Amino acid sequence: MRKISKISIITVWLALIYILFRINLLSGDINDLNEFINNCGTYKIIIFIALSSLRIVALIPSTVFMILGGIIFNPIEGGALTLVSVILSETILYITSKVLVSSDITNYLVNKYPKLYKLLLKNNTKILAIGILCPIAPSDVACFLASSTGLNYRKFILTVIAANIPMIILYSFLGDSVMSSANNVIIITFIILIISIYSIYLWNKEQKNQRLA
Repeated sequence: MRKISKISIITVWLALIYILFRINLLSGDINDLNEFINNCGTYKIIIFIALSSLRIVALIPSTVFMILGGIIFNPIEGGALTLVSVILSETILYITSKVLVSSDITNYLVNKYPKLYKLLLKNNTKILAIGILCPIAPSDVACFLASSTGLNYRKFILTVIAANIPMIILYSFLGDSVMSSANNVIIITFIILIISIYSIYLWNKEQKNQRLA
């Protein structure tokens, strides 16, 4: 049964990759995505949620759609739609991780990010939150590995929501301000820089504690 599930996931993943390739969205270029979604007319909300939820199949960073949401929609609407998309995309990742546990993919990620995995085993929710906030940490990998450590869905999704909300708000306003005010860009960029520095500090602190343990 699990083998059938793995085959199904791989088949769906390849199909989605092919579709994104055919419509020229595989690169995750903001301009291409912006043009494509705006051309969808009354369906652009549905298309935005669908693409931003399925971005993980093409390894497109969530930041792309956070900014895009602010460009296409007003900041509040863009932020709300992005949050829904984040919940859906990370839920897909959580389920995928559960199906692919002990698979070659999981083993590959564990071997590629051994420090991250060890920290997640020690304190999965805290490290997951830092991994989402920290710009040098692969957030989707952190989500995938966190679910593979046995973290239950409720704690997982609440951590994902809490850690993503600050950046969703900032990137949504950043996306809108690209077309309106250079001053807003400077202010928001400064705030993002502060959050980034603080998250890097927490990340380095956890790694230091791990070495001392």
